[in-house]
Amino acid sequence: MYDVAIIGAGVIGTAIARELTRYKGNVVILERGYDVSVGTTKANSGIVHAGYDAPFESNKGRFNAKGNALYEEVCRELDVPFHRIGSLVCAFEEDDLVTLENLKANGEKLGIPGLKIIDQGTVRSMEPHISETVIAALYAPTAGITEPWALAVAYAENAMDNGAQLFLDFEVKSIESSERGYKISSADLSIEAKYVVNCAGVYADEIYKLIDPTTTL
Repeated sequence: MYDVAIIGAGVIGTAIARELTRYKGNVVILERGYDVSVGTTKANSGIVHAGYDAPFESNKGRFNAKGNALYEEVCRELDVPFHRIGSLVCAFEEDDLVTLENLKANGEKLGIPGLKIIDQGTVRSMEPHISETVIAALYAPTAGITEPWALAVAYAENAMDNGAQLFLDFEVKSIESSERGYKISSADLSIEAKYVVNCAGVYADEIYKLIDPTTTL
């Protein structure tokens, strides 16, 4: 019996596994693919957004802002490349300036540092190859880039160093609940866990339906 079973070995599932292995408990990661980060994570752009766009009253907004601030420390600990290169949201028409102001105001409510609206000349000095029709941009200096595949692998390796187990080629076919927790089965193997964390990416709804077939997600 595991304490926690995490379904999905992408960047989110492996990050959660690493964090949980800081504490006492048995953690297992279940991945349907042949390796870590072969699902949604493999199609990730590698952009670490500054976090100004998600509504400030939402959990997404709150976690985006906090997550961005953690990246330097995490990537340094795991020896994964990370660079704060900044980002530009460009305006090409006067109406776009309202959007920039709204994004900036939203980001400031979330505590995103360094946001500023810059003029055409400053934009083109920062990025000479941008369209000549640009009139302004929202500059977010905390935006960055990383290697999502390397990060997921590093998370998984660190979690396993801390005692987590990883089952590859484990496609979840059924999840049964009981007084003890959950029985999670593939075509040829079953494990039990007290808790299940659904990190199945684009298949998260299918995993949820295994627990609650009546869902209309």
